[in-house]
Amino acid sequence: MNPVIELVRGLAAWMVFTAHAAHLLTPDPAFLKFLWTGVDLFFVISGFVFAPLLLSGGFAIRAYAIRRVFRLYPLYLVSLPLYYLIAPESAEKFVYLLKHLLFLGTTSGAHEAFFFNPAYWSLPVEVEYYLLLPLLARLVAGRFWVVLGLFAIFCCLRFGIVLGATPFAVPEPNWLAILRVHLPGILIEFLVGVFVYVAHQHWLGSAQRSQALLAGLMGLVLWLALGLFFARHGDQGIGVHLWLKAYFSLLCAIGYGLMLFGLLGLMRCEDGWCRMSAFFLGNLSYGVYLFHILVLRLYAQSGLSLPGVVAFIACALSVLALAMLGHHLVEHPARTFGRRLASRYAPVRRDSR
Repeated sequence: MNPVIELVRGLAAWMVFTAHAAHLLTPDPAFLKFLWTGVDLFFVISGFVFAPLLLSGGFAIRAYAIRRVFRLYPLYLVSLPLYYLIAPESAEKFVYLLKHLLFLGTTSGAHEAFFFNPAYWSLPVEVEYYLLLPLLARLVAGRFWVVLGLFAIFCCLRFGIVLGATPFAVPEPNWLAILRVHLPGILIEFLVGVFVYVAHQHWLGSAQRSQALLAGLMGLVLWLALGLFFARHGDQGIGVHLWLKAYFSLLCAIGYGLMLFGLLGLMRCEDGWCRMSAFFLGNLSYGVYLFHILVLRLYAQSGLSLPGVVAFIACALSVLALAMLGHHLVEHPARTFGRRLASRYAPVRRDSR
């Protein structure tokens, strides 16, 4: 369990919260809205964390599957009924619930995907990556050039998907629009995390910290450039440029990957306050991601009219409280049970997920 990864994971969750709560802070939250790209950072982190399995050539699938189920499902199953209770009435509401239970909530369009919780849209992609990982590990079999080949193939596939996709938000998006928000359109972002892992292992323990510093600065410059472009032009500005429309999220992932590589090379965070804070943020990241829309919607429905900064802080503290409660009552016990159950099938090491 790497404290730097946990720290960044926690920051990614709060970035997504800030993007969705930005309207509380300012009437023109253009740059803050860009923090929705924290989702892309999550994909990079997943690629990094599971890179050893991808490069392993094969692993104990049953133990792996048990650990994934008990990592992802329990807290999700707690959050979903809460969103169901506050969701507007609709003839399709129960069908949407059933599809979300199976992580199929992004198979028909934005109305279904965002009906309960807009943040849920990324979970099917994670599940698809988990399901595909054993096959990818056999295919890669430790050969890094295969990973590079997959990246090139899926970059081309991403461009083709975007070229023919209708907007996801239209009433009946075409199948390419659906693929765009699933693994065929997003695998390349996970592979960025794999590249970061390989590069980090190559320079691990090196006395040369200049590579990490240079990479981190390059990533920060790229991220700022993308953020400023988004703040000025928004989604419409991205949409009018085909290459940006196809690869804006990938560019964000690359920026995050470079910064992550820099942090891994420059930060140790091995003990004391830094390590404690990192694991605190990392442990609560999933809860923050799942529950923050619930809190924001309840605040909007409450009729309260707090000053912007006060409202933001109150919502943030409420999200933090829910995440802590969910972690201690549901998430941590479930993960512990999952690890214990998985250990019966294979002596797999603990991961940071």
